[in-house]
Amino acid sequence: MMEPQRTKHAIQNTVSGLIYKAVSLLMPFVVRTIIIYKLGVEYLGLHTLFSAILQVLSLTELGFSSAIVFAMYKPISEGDSEKIRALLSFLKNVYRVIGLIILVVGSAIAPALPYFIQDANSIPADVNLYLLYFIYLFNTAVSYLMFAYKGLLLTAHQRSDIENYIYTAVNLLMYVAQIAVLFLFRNYYIYIIFLPVSTIVINIVRAIVVNRKYPDLKCAGKLSKEERKSIYRNIFALIGHKISYTVVMSISNIIISAYLGLETVGIYGNYYYIVSALIGIVGIFHSAITASIGNSLVTASVEKNYNDFIKITFLNVWIVGWMAICLLCLYQPFMRLWVGEERMFVGTSGFWSVILFVLLFYLWKFKDIVPTYKDAAGLWKADFFKPYAVIAASLILCLVLTPLIGINGALIAMITGVFVISMPWETHALFKIYFGKTEWKYYLRLAVYTAVVAVIGVLTYFVVGLLPEGGSGWFAYGWFALRALLCLVIPNVLIFLCSFMTPEFKGLMKTVGHVFRKKKGSAAQETENPEAKTDDVRR
Repeated sequence: MMEPQRTKHAIQNTVSGLIYKAVSLLMPFVVRTIIIYKLGVEYLGLHTLFSAILQVLSLTELGFSSAIVFAMYKPISEGDSEKIRALLSFLKNVYRVIGLIILVVGSAIAPALPYFIQDANSIPADVNLYLLYFIYLFNTAVSYLMFAYKGLLLTAHQRSDIENYIYTAVNLLMYVAQIAVLFLFRNYYIYIIFLPVSTIVINIVRAIVVNRKYPDLKCAGKLSKEERKSIYRNIFALIGHKISYTVVMSISNIIISAYLGLETVGIYGNYYYIVSALIGIVGIFHSAITASIGNSLVTASVEKNYNDFIKITFLNVWIVGWMAICLLCLYQPFMRLWVGEERMFVGTSGFWSVILFVLLFYLWKFKDIVPTYKDAAGLWKADFFKPYAVIAASLILCLVLTPLIGINGALIAMITGVFVISMPWETHALFKIYFGKTEWKYYLRLAVYTAVVAVIGVLTYFVVGLLPEGGSGWFAYGWFALRALLCLVIPNVLIFLCSFMTPEFKGLMKTVGHVFRKKKGSAAQETENPEAKTDDVRR
């Protein structure tokens, strides 16, 4: 019964995640567009800069949430409520300390803000840099100071769908209010104040829902000294991973702002917004299956988990490869329709920027099933020094290349850290410690997948490139829609033709068929015995 239940929760989490992601991508896209045309791209540059600084401050979380969720898997499977309550109590106290540290450290670095901006004259005249920064700072801190820890109960119980629906509802209202403010007042302060307000509402609603769903799981008790040591050991192993991610994604934005200015970082932020949107969509799939993988690693055999790993890798590369092809073919036409030629990276340098953005997305996400399994297995110590190597390489390359070749230098630095260093290290750790196999067959498999994606990508780019890109008004949108349709059909048909006879595809179809037969059987059983569901609840 455990296998269908894991699959059911994964599907629920994926569906709710897609709904949440649709709102969290479409609405901010509308908001960004309004800001560009009503206020100016410099405001987006400030948003990107402040977000990057506060992500660095959030390093004080140090991986406590991941360590606690991992520690909850076993007591949840065993029904050990006392241990879960003690873990919650521990995390509640930790989060309060983190929130206070963020407030204190964030306030201390406020005087240095002008040094993070290449040209102080590019700061909008109607903006008080410090007041705006403190609104962002308060928003980051309050999420830890309230009831954020309760969300981990939903994650550990594989019920991320509940949290997704809360975020969807509250954020949708926030975006509608922000759009109204931008049109009515054109006031960035009123616009941004809705950010901490929505964070507070989300925390309150989440707390109410969790208290009703898990009334017996309150903060109570204390962890033993040995249990705390075990968590601290995992956190110590996680510190580097958290820092590495922030260096690659956030400090690059700060360096771009310092060397190239708010306007450039604003334009870069628009391009990266598209990449991060796709990363977020793929991340829904990864997040939805992480808890199920963690449960399977505890209850199923290594060989069974390896077979699942291969099937999930195949599906992941299909999804990521198709998205990368779409990005390659539609990036510049979309940016031209969205922000206009004057707010784009153009020319030869702009072409290579697009190629590098596509590579960053593909290389980042096509290998992400490995860290998903590694995190679910709690193998954070296995590649302890990897993140520090990523930090050194990415930071040095970014500092050296960004002044020389601009945005492309920062992108090359990120790609180097993500792919050249991170991927082989993570893969070796997972295969050696958990699967007990060498990783060379896996690399060969990925190489074949990537070659197929590359060939299909070139063919699709050539076919789509035959269509005119210009035009004005509805003609431009019509040609873009036709390009998008070709990108939907051509890559997926070709990938299917290349893979439908492979063991991975057949195994994946067998798993999907098994899930649907289970669901159909469950529905039929409920029809025949309508009291069965009530009996399950009573039990």
